[in-house]
Amino acid sequence: MSQNPDTWLTRFHRLGSPPSFYRLAGILMPFIGIICIALFASGLFGGLVLAPADYQQGESYRIIYIHVPSAWMSMFVYALLATA
Repeated sequence: MSQNPDTWLTRFHRLGSPPSFYRLAGILMPFIGIICIALFASGLFGGLVLAPADYQQGESYRIIYIHVPSAWMSMFVYALLATA
């Protein structure tokens, strides 16, 4: 009784090899980039155009949709660099 050596587990473990992973990443990168740009554009549109204005601060409130994610990202990058 012979076993098939090309199971999903062996294919998954093969991704641990840099040449195999880089080949797959090179194939998937354009698709992931397009999805990333589309999601970024829809989030930016939703935050700056579709979100209602605040009743006290008016239109200047919408900067929070840019400022807060940027602040979180900068804190994450700082923590990542501090632990590296």
